[in-house]
Amino acid sequence: MAPGLRFPPAFALLHLAVTLLAVLPRHVVPDLAGDRDALLALRAAVGNHLKWDQSVSPCQGWQGVSCSPSPNQRVVELRLVAKSLSGQIPVGTVGNLTALQTLSLRFNAISGPIPADIGGCTQLRWLYLKGNRFEGDIPESFFSLALLKKTDLSENRLTGGVSSEFNKLRNLATLNLEGNNLNGALPSGLDLPKLTQFNVSYNGQIDGPVPASLPGLPASAFLGTALCGGPLAACPNSDSEAHKSRKLTLGVIVGIIIAALVVLIIILSICVLIFSRRRRAAAGRSTEAAADVHEGTEPITVTVAMTGRDAVKRSHSPPGSPLIGDGKKLVFLGSAPERPYDLETMLRASAEVLGKGVHGTTYRATLDGGEPVLAIKRLRDVHLPEREFRDRVVALGALRHDNLPGLRAYFYSKEEKLLVFDFVGAGSLSSLLHGSSFDHTHLSFAFFRPRVHGRHV
Repeated sequence: MAPGLRFPPAFALLHLAVTLLAVLPRHVVPDLAGDRDALLALRAAVGNHLKWDQSVSPCQGWQGVSCSPSPNQRVVELRLVAKSLSGQIPVGTVGNLTALQTLSLRFNAISGPIPADIGGCTQLRWLYLKGNRFEGDIPESFFSLALLKKTDLSENRLTGGVSSEFNKLRNLATLNLEGNNLNGALPSGLDLPKLTQFNVSYNGQIDGPVPASLPGLPASAFLGTALCGGPLAACPNSDSEAHKSRKLTLGVIVGIIIAALVVLIIILSICVLIFSRRRRAAAGRSTEAAADVHEGTEPITVTVAMTGRDAVKRSHSPPGSPLIGDGKKLVFLGSAPERPYDLETMLRASAEVLGKGVHGTTYRATLDGGEPVLAIKRLRDVHLPEREFRDRVVALGALRHDNLPGLRAYFYSKEEKLLVFDFVGAGSLSSLLHGSSFDHTHLSFAFFRPRVHGRHV
């Protein structure tokens, strides 16, 4: 600029703006191209098997991707439920989808922390990460999602406490933190004015009183924790208990110890007696079962008839047939399928995870040749004798209703218990009953009345 030459202030500001636009990187202006790059980076990290056609726009048929209307299209919805995603989500992927309103990655095997830049999704309303392997603390940027209405982070491995930072999410109506490794006390000042659903069940290290700012919640929202008060049992008065303990005399303490030893001896004696009787009974059942095995009989089947338990028919496979585990075989309810298969064939089938729950994991299995397609429920923490387990399965197999998948077979062993159903590809019962803002298929509770032997229950 020549000496003495002066520009008006408005011109100087315009010159500064032009200079800044020239030096700023192009990616600071969010657009569909940036969304496309973020999605491809996400696929490379956790889902290389996703069949996204890179020759077209993400808004033109990319699985699980939805966009806003033209002319300024942006990715507003990403739903990849039970798509066998695995690995860690890096920074610069999900966080760069700045127009995203719905993110659902439920029932996959994604690990590592929740992306630290999740706060970049400033338009996010619905966040569903249930049934993965996310770990670590909830990132600080999460609490900047001011528009968030529903979030489900259940059944992961998250640690840390329930932060009072949740108070920043004033629009939050649903907060599900069930089945993680959270710890510490719930904030006494937790105040979410629109909150209607809240669950911290099965976080065993969460303790202390239920905050008075969470009124009207059921006890089921706090199961499997060390919380007290509210809908749970009253919290103990620590000062009173300490005062009572100081009053215990030496004689009382000695008496309590002696009484405890006597009770322990009695309990051990009873346990030994019960164990001995069970061993004798098990030996008797094994002998009886061995006597029932005959050469040339058909594979094990169970036929459920109208008359109930007395109509259960059993036959045993010939000696030398292939067995799995401790010698048990797949047991069919009703006649054997038109295309027979055994446990070994079923376990070799291609499978994908459909969902995980408190009682186990459900898989979709496709046998060799493409059919049949089965839904296999792998039960967890079921400790029942074989006879009682069989009786319950037979009762379950007798249920008949259009909305219930047919129970075809089961497998029982000490280490493994499986239920085999017809596969019904209509989504989960939860999605049918409750739906979401983007789901249009709903199932009314009024029509969910099972029939047993043709009669409504």
